[in-house]
Amino acid sequence: MALLRLNYGIAQFPLQLIEDVGISRLDERAPLRLAYENVLVTVDRAAARLLDDESAAARAGALHQRTAVVRFTLALQQRRERQRQEAERVARTARMDEWVRHRERLRDAQVVYLVDRGDDRPTTK
Repeated sequence: MALLRLNYGIAQFPLQLIEDVGISRLDERAPLRLAYENVLVTVDRAAARLLDDESAAARAGALHQRTAVVRFTLALQQRRERQRQEAERVARTARMDEWVRHRERLRDAQVVYLVDRGDDRPTTK
């Protein structure tokens, strides 16, 4: 078990270095950062279970809690955007349907002249 913990510590060092040097500088909503943090949570949870490592469990819990808020916010934004796009699509469809109905009414309407222009009279010679 001690050998496994040593290997986990060795594997954790470069992962934490990458997190500290590069990933932490990305926007917290960046897909790359969220994916990397998800990998860290998975690794720490596995270490917590397999090695009975409480510090790994605490790191996984804290990181998961922090990223959960970001993921939830992103999901809400995506949902609102889908709803907005659907509302726009429904409005466009309604406008198009109304335009088609209007064109059909115009086509079917009988023309009534309000002023007698004289061209409709039969010519007599």
